[in-house]
Amino acid sequence: MRSVLLFAISLILSVTMSFGQSIEARTFVVRGDMDKFYPVVFKDAGWSHGATELEISRASVHIDNSWRGSVIAMFRFHTSRWGHQSHFVDVDIKHYLNVFIADYHDACGLNNSQNFIIWLRGGSTTYYYRSVNSNLPEPVVYDGVANSLPFQEENGPAHTYKTTLSPKLNQNGLALNYPAYFLGAGTNYMEGKLGIGTKNTGENRLAVNGSIRAKEIVVDGTDWADFVFAKDYQLMPLEEVAKYIEEQGHLPLIPDTKTVKEKGISVGEINTKLLQKIEELTLYIIDQDKKMKDFERKLKEAEQVKEEMQQLKNQINRIEEQLNNR
Repeated sequence: MRSVLLFAISLILSVTMSFGQSIEARTFVVRGDMDKFYPVVFKDAGWSHGATELEISRASVHIDNSWRGSVIAMFRFHTSRWGHQSHFVDVDIKHYLNVFIADYHDACGLNNSQNFIIWLRGGSTTYYYRSVNSNLPEPVVYDGVANSLPFQEENGPAHTYKTTLSPKLNQNGLALNYPAYFLGAGTNYMEGKLGIGTKNTGENRLAVNGSIRAKEIVVDGTDWADFVFAKDYQLMPLEEVAKYIEEQGHLPLIPDTKTVKEKGISVGEINTKLLQKIEELTLYIIDQDKKMKDFERKLKEAEQVKEEMQQLKNQINRIEEQLNNR
């Protein structure tokens, strides 16, 4: 019994010590120039049993010098190793005052190296890192000081420093490289903007680079075009409409092709304007119908007068015949 108890205690202590060591933060420094991001090579230490989880941090903005900036970044990845198809990279980054991470790359697509590259800002910048994977080795820094540039990927390209940020990285938030399912029945809330197929949302809360398919779309609006039917509404004479079209090449109040291509159109606004034109067209048709009916009435009256005049003419002819026969 005593031996079993001692074994259990030693096992608990071993796991506790191992876990404590696995999350202990270590440091490295990226030298070189402050305006460049240098490749730092990490190992996918958890590959044989799952994903590697790596935290890179500068928790204080005053590390190295005052107001240098901070970053907390979590990388969870599983490299490909000759095209292994369950590879992925999840990144969660929070920067403040400066950007320290420019890009990442799975560097073992055509090799067995387990190398994973992260481009980090130089300028003698200190980084802390830790991992739940206790066998994670120290990273290898290619900054032209600790190791010369470029880093040559086995059976792949050579990697040197970067000066621009990768568009695949979200510098303040999550970046996942696979689809997500949200299966909760409640409301999924998003405070900021959403871009689908585009990052250029402009002033819009939702921007989509492509088509949208829906069974129904409801657009809230505060204005509608029924003012056209108000008695004091000034309907543009058709002569003026024709002149405007001839000069401008489009209907009044409707944007031209150039404006639509450059700025797009507001669905709610254009629907109101189109309805306004439909209602104006309805008024034109009603007016034309009145004029047509009035014309038909006058034409009928004219025909009736013509018929009566013909009857009078016939009577006169008969009288003249009678007078001539006497």
